[in-house]
Amino acid sequence: MKKSTIITSSKINNQKIELDREIQAIKRAKEKAEQSSRWLENWQPEKLADLQADLRTKELEKAHLEQSILSGLTSVLALVNGRAQAYTICAGMLIDLAHEFEGIMEDRGIPVKNRAGAEARYRPAGKSVAHSPMGRSITTYVVMRRVHDGWRLIRAERDYCYDNQREFMQVVVRPCAHENMIRHATRNFSVWDETPTDELMA
Repeated sequence: MKKSTIITSSKINNQKIELDREIQAIKRAKEKAEQSSRWLENWQPEKLADLQADLRTKELEKAHLEQSILSGLTSVLALVNGRAQAYTICAGMLIDLAHEFEGIMEDRGIPVKNRAGAEARYRPAGKSVAHSPMGRSITTYVVMRRVHDGWRLIRAERDYCYDNQREFMQVVVRPCAHENMIRHATRNFSVWDETPTDELMA
């Protein structure tokens, strides 16, 4: 891969949120128009058709935003995976992984301002089999980076996963984020200034 590919983007996500708000507003206006015969008499039936056209336009605009991310990821992964499909990573899975890694950092107490620069590495698990010779399947190994705007795919390559092999997942964070994790994990804990005596531990 010569350049990173968008997996998630706060800019695009904000655009989708705004489109969802506009779509819901149009739907409410359309439902109100359909339920009110008086409205149709006063405003002309053409208004209802205009609302339907506006709704279709906004829905297509939202679909285009979603497809713009999926198509970029799909083309990159297709070059890596070739004909293999069963144990490889698809575009939708990458997006789910990005949200999962974001949730992990949230749970570990890393504030948003310190998440940029984190790197996540992932390879799916091998197929589950019982009492059979050790085999392997083609899979995908990916490296994702957290930037200020969201997650980017910076590396994708063909790999192999063996039968019953666990998935590989690793998150590498900046020192400031690691400090956040330690503070979060040790919150409400303190350390004795001196070693407690046997009487205190009895």
